[in-house]
Amino acid sequence: MIEVGSGPNRLLRVGLSMIAVAIIGWSLLNHLLFVYPFGVDLEIPLRAAGRWIDGGQPYLASAFGSPPGPTQPFLYPPYTLPLFAVLHGIPKTPLQLVWFLICLGAAIAAVRRLAFRWVWVPFVLAWSPFAEPIIGGNIQVVLFLAFVVLFWRSAAGASALRPVERDVAGPDESAVRSGLLAALSGAFKSSQVQPWLFLLRHRPAAAAVAAIIVLAVVALSLPLTGIDPWFEWLRQLGRATDPTWDLGGIALGRFTPAGVGLAVTILTSLAVLLLPTRSGAPAWIGILSVWGTPSLHSFGLLFLIPAIILIRRELALIAAALIATTTYQGSWAGIVLVTAAMLGSLRYPGLREPDGAVAAAAVT
Repeated sequence: MIEVGSGPNRLLRVGLSMIAVAIIGWSLLNHLLFVYPFGVDLEIPLRAAGRWIDGGQPYLASAFGSPPGPTQPFLYPPYTLPLFAVLHGIPKTPLQLVWFLICLGAAIAAVRRLAFRWVWVPFVLAWSPFAEPIIGGNIQVVLFLAFVVLFWRSAAGASALRPVERDVAGPDESAVRSGLLAALSGAFKSSQVQPWLFLLRHRPAAAAVAAIIVLAVVALSLPLTGIDPWFEWLRQLGRATDPTWDLGGIALGRFTPAGVGLAVTILTSLAVLLLPTRSGAPAWIGILSVWGTPSLHSFGLLFLIPAIILIRRELALIAAALIATTTYQGSWAGIVLVTAAMLGSLRYPGLREPDGAVAAAAVT
């Protein structure tokens, strides 16, 4: 492998960077910026809340036959309905603009905490896993920020792409703070419980705080929502994992025989429980969450970023370019490349970026 810092290595990285930037720009212009509906992922729950306010059904089975847009299925848990009911009375355009700024701010905060320099921030935010939820107003950006804040400290004073990890199991870490962040990470998307599982293994007090928060929110919302929406929500989640749904995303279960996706979800969840608290563990949590989720979309690949910044920069640029194609094949090629590089680095440290966080230590 070409030595890092040598002339040929610098030329290779510049070339790969140019290719990645070109694909990111092409994807942004052709698939997102002038095509993707602005604020659509905020409008979907607002419409569901409107139906609920009027005494109708927020979880419409018929929505799975709808074209891309605001008529797509509502999948958030019932305890979010009162929140969206409050927001429903606000004029849509100002609300979408404010939410856009919140998503943009969350994305910038997450990228900066992961020690990306300001000059790189626009290119990272133009990458499809960031650009899609920012334009569409998907709460995934905020949840990713919660994940990043949970596992990394402020990058002030840190060198480029050398974020400072937290030891969430350390005695100096607040169980309340960690619990709040873990609760937020999975509050809107039930498939993102990996941070909570990690805390359950290494910081039970923080995991208990997260569980208490979620249970309290459920209990407080039940007088407003009743029990029936919970059964409808579970049925809706079942429909969302149906591989015949055209807009169901790129989760592994859509391309494998029946039962394989569920088995991978269970195995990756168990694997999170086995991760030690050494440096690099959060990157593995991110990888396992991508492989194990039953519903994976472009913005779910944000959780690969911690691993991408650990592997050799050449491989990272190739993976980012593949994912930026926004195709099933390209996205999974990027996922496999990042995962293979992390696994391979256990035996061949040269697959890691020199002087970076020791990714291999997380599983050895």
